[in-house]
Amino acid sequence: MPANLQHPEAKGVALKRKAFGEGQERFAHQFFEVGEDGETVLGQPLVAKESRFVDDTEHRGGELDWLARDKFVERFCKIQHHCVIVAEAFNQKLNSIMTLERNTPRVSFIDCHVYYLTDDKRGQFSVIVEPKLEGRFEKWNNNNGWRMQSTADTGGRTVLTIKEEDDSSDDSVIDITGNAAKETICVTKNEVAQAFSHFSHHWTRKQSLICDLQGAYSEYEHLFKFTDPVVHYHNARRDSKKGKFGKTDLGQKGIDSFFKSHKCNKLCDLVTKGFMTTSR
Repeated sequence: MPANLQHPEAKGVALKRKAFGEGQERFAHQFFEVGEDGETVLGQPLVAKESRFVDDTEHRGGELDWLARDKFVERFCKIQHHCVIVAEAFNQKLNSIMTLERNTPRVSFIDCHVYYLTDDKRGQFSVIVEPKLEGRFEKWNNNNGWRMQSTADTGGRTVLTIKEEDDSSDDSVIDITGNAAKETICVTKNEVAQAFSHFSHHWTRKQSLICDLQGAYSEYEHLFKFTDPVVHYHNARRDSKKGKFGKTDLGQKGIDSFFKSHKCNKLCDLVTKGFMTTSR
C-alpha cells in the first residue's frame, strides 16, 4: 500500500545506490528515513527493493520505464497479500490442533509499503520498502524443488511425546473433550516451513503453491518472518500460462518440482486434512 513517511519527524529518505543483495527478480538496497538535515537517521533500518529488470533502463526513458517499475511494485504487493492470507489460514489451522506443542512456530510475511520517490537524475520512481530483518537470514526451500534437509534426531519425522496418565503438570495438553491428551505433537522449524508450502497448495484448491521460503526466525516469538516468497500458479480449467506471479512463477512445473523432493511429515497430514483431493 502507498505510505507516508513512517517516522513522525522524518522529512525525507536516503537510499544507498549500491545494492547489498539481489534475488532472481529484485535488488535490495539499504534505506532510511531521515530528518530535515537530510542526514539524521530516524526510525528503524529499512530495506528498499526494486526490479532488477528495470534497474538500468535510461535508454528506455520516461513513461515505459515508469510503467515497468509500477508493474513490479503492483505484482510484489499482490504476491505479499496472497501469502499473508494463506499464512493466517495456516496459523488458524495450527491453533485448531489441540495436541500440537504450544510453542510450535507460526508463520508470517513482513509488512511492505510502496514509496514513491523523486530523484534529480532518475526522476520519479517507486520502490517496495520493508523493515530490515533482525537475526540470522535463512532459506528453507526455493522455487526449483530444493528444500532444507532436516537435522532432527528423528530423521525428519515428528516426535510424539507420550504423556503419563498420572501426569498433572500445568503444561499437559487438553483435548476438545476436556480430557488430558495422551500425546503432544512436536515438530521442528523446518517441518513447519515445509508443511506450510504443502498447506498452501491444498488451501488454494491446488491452484498455487507458496515456496522460496526465506527470512529470519524469532526464537522469542516462535515466529517465522518470511520475505520475497514465490507463488507458482496453475489453473487446470483455464489456459493457465506461467508467470502470473512474475518471472519466478513456474506454474505447474514449479509445483511438481516441490512435490518431487517434498517428504511429508506428521504436520503435513494434520494441516491438509479435510481439503478436497481434486482441484475445481
